Amino acid sequence: MRRRDLLKRGAGFATGVSMAALINACSGPKPAADTAAAPEDATETEAAPKTDPAILTVVRGGGFPNGLDLHKVGTNRPAYGTSWCLYDRLVTFGTKTLSDGSKSYDYTVIEPELAESWTVADDGLSVQFNLRKDATFHDGTPVTAKDVKWSYDRAVSVGGFPSFQMKAGALESVDQFSIIDDYTFEVTFLRKDNKLTLMDMAVPIPAIMNSTLIEPHVTGDDPWGLEWANANPAGGGAYMLETFQPEERVVLVRYDDWKSGPLPAIQKVIELNVPEAGNRRALLEKGDVDVNFTVSEKDISELKATGKYNIVSTPIENCLYTIDLNSQPELDGQPNPS
Repeated sequence: MRRRDLLKRGAGFATGVSMAALINACSGPKPAADTAAAPEDATETEAAPKTDPAILTVVRGGGFPNGLDLHKVGTNRPAYGTSWCLYDRLVTFGTKTLSDGSKSYDYTVIEPELAESWTVADDGLSVQFNLRKDATFHDGTPVTAKDVKWSYDRAVSVGGFPSFQMKAGALESVDQFSIIDDYTFEVTFLRKDNKLTLMDMAVPIPAIMNSTLIEPHVTGDDPWGLEWANANPAGGGAYMLETFQPEERVVLVRYDDWKSGPLPAIQKVIELNVPEAGNRRALLEKGDVDVNFTVSEKDISELKATGKYNIVSTPIENCLYTIDLNSQPELDGQPNPS
């Protein structure tokens, strides 16, 4: 089991294992985790709070968001945290308190997000979701079942990892998704054994997108508007995008009309790409930034020794290591050169 570490100084701030967690942990329902794929090891550090506690400044290395659309080939792992904040899903994961007092997602508990309730059919072969009638996208457009179906159709149709992820929950065909009315969306199951379906709806990939905003940018070569959506937000999540400079800078501001959960306490998040570990540490120790991702083991030990920092670790429960041994002579290959 891999763990992510947080070094922090001060009190009153809880964090998890991704950019999304740093933002949403302040509101309670979203500490970090997802079941899409195992992320790389990373660590986080927090400095003394600055004069405005409503603004969080983060530096990170070892990768920085390069896009906004998780359905586009090439969108990297750090982009998942940004997307998690910009977009809602129908449902989300519950939380649990770990032995050290920190919080993590509990993937065995499914809670409402855009869907305020859902009902599984008596025969166990479909589920109807009742959408929040007061939810809007960041441009003020109401979120309707049309947007949900369009988003789910997109996720199962674009191919690559998004469609692979959806198949993990037996979500494979646009024919499985139906609009009952403006605020009722139905999913038909392929079989009764659908234990992973609701879990799969809570991971980053099935984000609900503003179809009206994206459709004008659809082309014959790009039928789902991937190029446009990779550079422009089309969501209704807890945060809106103020600035996006790939591989350099991301600025998010709280969406005060968000209805899918308690409003986060942090009003603005500034995320900066600082590749050099020494520079990140210096910024942290000077108090110029609040959080430092991707901290080396050496820095962890030294900063912890000052007595000003505590380490908080969160298990990443979907990470597996394997060692494959091959004993078939015909697969030995050529011997190494002497």
